[in-house]
Amino acid sequence: MNRNILRQITDIKIQAEKIISGKTNLGEIEEFSKYSKEIKSFLIANVEDEFILKYIHEIPQLNIDDLDEKNSILSTVFSYISFGASSIYKQNKRLEQAIEYVIEIRGKYASIEFMLKDYLGE
Repeated sequence: MNRNILRQITDIKIQAEKIISGKTNLGEIEEFSKYSKEIKSFLIANVEDEFILKYIHEIPQLNIDDLDEKNSILSTVFSYISFGASSIYKQNKRLEQAIEYVIEIRGKYASIEFMLKDYLGE
């Protein structure tokens, strides 16, 4: 388990860096989210240290569909006036919110990687 999971954590951190740098789209962020969920599930099933498990459980789930669900009156009016330009605005807003989640997820995995290296004796 040790080398493979550490390699996967390194991989997801690299993917997060790519997303944070702005070289991505919502589809790639969705793939990142799925990968993160798989790694998190694996860690929960295989790590027995309660301190590390606490951090693992704190890794947020990123669901693109749940981002920016709030529609204010201003955004509704803007959508009628702009003839579709608001959809671009909404997509950019969702991308910004997703990147904020990715930054948090990357930080959690960095902490977990450090703890796992000690836990696994590497």
